[in-house]
Formats: sequence, structure tokens, C-alpha cells
Amino acid sequence: MLFFFLLSVMSQETPAAASLPGLPGPGFVKAKPFALTKNNLVTELPFLGKEYQLTFELKVTKFGAVDTRSVIHLSATGADCCNVGDRVPAVWITKDKKFHIAATVNGIGNYYQDVPTVLEENKWILVEISQTLVDGKYIYEILVNEESVHKIENTTPQVWGPVKVFAADDWYPSVEGQIKNLMIETKNE
Repeated sequence: MLFFFLLSVMSQETPAAASLPGLPGPGFVKAKPFALTKNNLVTELPFLGKEYQLTFELKVTKFGAVDTRSVIHLSATGADCCNVGDRVPAVWITKDKKFHIAATVNGIGNYYQDVPTVLEENKWILVEISQTLVDGKYIYEILVNEESVHKIENTTPQVWGPVKVFAADDWYPSVEGQIKNLMIETKNE
């Protein structure tokens, strides 16, 4: 299998163009905690393949009254929504203290899931969004704290590139909080 274990002891930051040892495509790792800020371009990946994994830990320090707050947004178009490639994927927190996660899946540019997990302030939570080839099918999956909360076959996977990685994006207020152990891995198709 393509993927990896995220170690909390990681301490390196790699540029987007570098390949991580033993993995087939470009990746990005930023282990140290950093504050989420509006329109914060963290990196630009040369591509995001049909197989990928986005993993990070999130700590919300204060929930806002605004309906939706941005955590992380990967975009191949540089636009917010709702065309194919705008969200590949993207994560927000709702005013109900839940994840709203969107991606391009099955030709839908804003395929989204509202994850039922209720978040708590000042508590780290592990998020993994992946798309992997399993028995000839591309499976898009969302895990929260290592528990699968959504899984579906993506019948129209694509290679995107270049892909801008924002934490947080420019279209919504940012979550008040931090990300750590941000890791993006992909496979060159």
C-alpha cells in the first residue's frame, strides 16, 4: 500500500518539489505547529496525483460564530468553488463545531461531507483525507482520529497540477487555532 504512518516526532519541513524517501511522488511535510491565518499559502505542489494522502492534526483554540471557517484548502484552479479542481480537497469548521470537508469526487467539484464528530477547543484531532487505488478502484476516504467517517469510490479521479495549499484560504475567515504534522503525499501516475 502507498501510505505511511505519521509520526508525531517528525521535525523536518520539505519543499514541495522534493520526494520523501521511499515514496513515489512529491510531498510536503511541516511538523511544527503553526497558526492558521487567512490567505496563508503554505506551499505549491507541482501536482497531486490520483492517489494522495493529506494528514494533519488540528487544535481549535476558539470557535467562531461565523457559519464556516477555513482550515486547509488545496486548489488546482486558484478558485474557491464549485468547479472541478477548486477543492482537491478542502476543510472547514462549521459554527456547530463540526468538520465540513469537500473535494472533487465523481466529477462533482464540490462533493462534500459534514462529519458528525463534534470538536472541542484546545484538543488536538487527527484528520486524514486520502484517495487510494484498491482492487482497481480509486477510493476516497475521510478519517478523523483514525476512524473512517466517509468512504466512496471516485470513478473520475484526476491528476491536478500545480496545486496551491492554503492554511487557511482567502474566501472564509480562518479557524482560530493551529495545525501540526501537516503531511501531503502523492503518487505520480
